[in-house]
Amino acid sequence: MRKEKEEPAPIRQSVHVDCAIEDAFRLFTEGFAEWWPLASCSVSGDEAERCDIEPWVGGKVLERTRSGEEHEWGNVTVWDPPERVEFTWHPAAPSDDDQTVTVDFRVEADGTRVTLTHRGWQWVGVATCVSRFARFVAEQVLVAV
Repeated sequence: MRKEKEEPAPIRQSVHVDCAIEDAFRLFTEGFAEWWPLASCSVSGDEAERCDIEPWVGGKVLERTRSGEEHEWGNVTVWDPPERVEFTWHPAAPSDDDQTVTVDFRVEADGTRVTLTHRGWQWVGVATCVSRFARFVAEQVLVAV
């Protein structure tokens, strides 16, 4: 009898950010390179220059190096601004890895609740970085005031 592969329980992190839902979505996606800890969480280490989320279904989540190489981290599977983005996740791993990251944005009181759910994780870098995103948004809000 073949045993089914057990999938670990999803990692779920949630933060409140003090900005409108549209701004939270934009800062998470367009600002990905600015808040993601590329120095410690990249495929190419010191050679990594930036990371991006291409803004459409089928778009790539990718890392770019100083020499122009691209390393695909995943593909966008849901693009529903300003409420949800979802992508596969497989940095430095085969793309058949069954990891997905879903980020939901919901209006909450005087800001936005951002909830990140990482399913099928093996490399927990995404979920542990959501607090870094919250700090980034707080800095952006202070600059805009």
